[in-house]
Amino acid sequence: MCIILLIASLGFSRTVVHAQVHSFGNDQLKIEVLGSCKHAETGEAAPSLIHVRQFDYPGISSGEWMDEILVSSDGSFVWELEVLNHPTLFELSAPPWSWMIVVRPNESAQLELAPGNQAQSLYGVSGFSNWLGTHPTNTLDSLLVTQRTLTGQTAASVMLRMNGVNQIELDSMAQEKKSIDDAYESAWSQARKFLKKPWEQDMLWHSKFSWMASQGSKKADLDSAWVMSGMSSDLRLTPEKLSSAGWLSAWRQVHGNWWKNEGIDWDAINAAVFQANRDSLERLMAPVLDPSHPEALELAWLDMALQQPSILVERVWESISMDPFFQDLYKQLLQTRRKGRFGWTPQPVSWILPNGDLDSLAGQCMQPWKIMLIVKDGSSAANREREYFNALIEEVDLRELCSFVVSVDKDEKGWSNTIALRKSIDEEVVWMGNNPQIFEDYGIESVPAIVTLNADGEISPRLSQLPSRGLASELKRLIRKQ
Repeated sequence: MCIILLIASLGFSRTVVHAQVHSFGNDQLKIEVLGSCKHAETGEAAPSLIHVRQFDYPGISSGEWMDEILVSSDGSFVWELEVLNHPTLFELSAPPWSWMIVVRPNESAQLELAPGNQAQSLYGVSGFSNWLGTHPTNTLDSLLVTQRTLTGQTAASVMLRMNGVNQIELDSMAQEKKSIDDAYESAWSQARKFLKKPWEQDMLWHSKFSWMASQGSKKADLDSAWVMSGMSSDLRLTPEKLSSAGWLSAWRQVHGNWWKNEGIDWDAINAAVFQANRDSLERLMAPVLDPSHPEALELAWLDMALQQPSILVERVWESISMDPFFQDLYKQLLQTRRKGRFGWTPQPVSWILPNGDLDSLAGQCMQPWKIMLIVKDGSSAANREREYFNALIEEVDLRELCSFVVSVDKDEKGWSNTIALRKSIDEEVVWMGNNPQIFEDYGIESVPAIVTLNADGEISPRLSQLPSRGLASELKRLIRKQ
């Protein structure tokens, strides 16, 4: 049994990854992925790490970071992945680029990954992916391209109508709209011939419902299509549905945004929640709940928690009896939302010192407060803030505070350039690398940035401004209160 992944970058030499299934004792099977990165044509060094995240419940959970793929100096690497029981959504990340891919059990197709058009963020920027060989997402991607093109044509037609047209032009536009609808239906029907498995159907029908919504279809029409899709009579268990990459998105197109329904009696709903009366709440919400799903109430309030969090949502989950599976999902959602925010306690971080030694924040700093300026080679803004930062630190009483200039450069070349700007050995410069897991944990979204941990190890809002935007005042207030 063999999986072959082909990772390619536009303008890059190709990276060929071969995957084979091996037994590692105790009859536990793993997929061993052998890879080779060749970036000679661009003059760039291969990434030292490729980060991998697995999503058990796409669109709900934040996913689980797995062991990184270590890349050797010659660009080769080995990645061990447990054999999958069902098609699974992964994020492959080599900041700034990120690729969301569905890997099937016994995958036989080859995968191409390439950078996107332009990276304007530190990480999580969508790159391009393509499977070589038979893979359902190729069919879905083709349908999506058609859908986007036709949606653009529809939008142009609507703009013309808003600008005022005569009757003849209106008739012509009506014919054009019918042609657009027919073109989508033809593309969708063609895709349907190849997409047969439940997870493939989920994504196919998500496209259909999305198209209908964009064309102004009424709720009754969407409900009818939902029944016709067979998703209302789907016998899969709820965890199976939510583990599918497309089920929740499809469901949301039909049953989501229920809180925008003008017929909802919010006073009565608040009363039912205050009384912790589930039966009353279900009766009040019956017109907007999915009648085909046994946990329709849980789905409705989980969807609102995802898209429109509020005090009422919190009260519902605190007072109304909910299925334990959904309670766990909601708790995971709350935990995910706290990550990287003020008050969050991030995991201990290790880094590289200018002399090449490995150390850590805890190993270098015994003071209760830790302040970090996040920098990156090539950022003129980061260089300016670094000068201001060092000037401020020289004037501060450091008995309660230690400071660091933290590099998030992706390779040793960038790190060396960051070190070269060091004007004094008193400046604590360290290299944390471009790890998206750490970025999320410490709330690092851009460069330059200030991240401060208080005496309890929590991300603190008391020192959060850049040096050029008020950090000096924050430092003075902190020192006065010590």
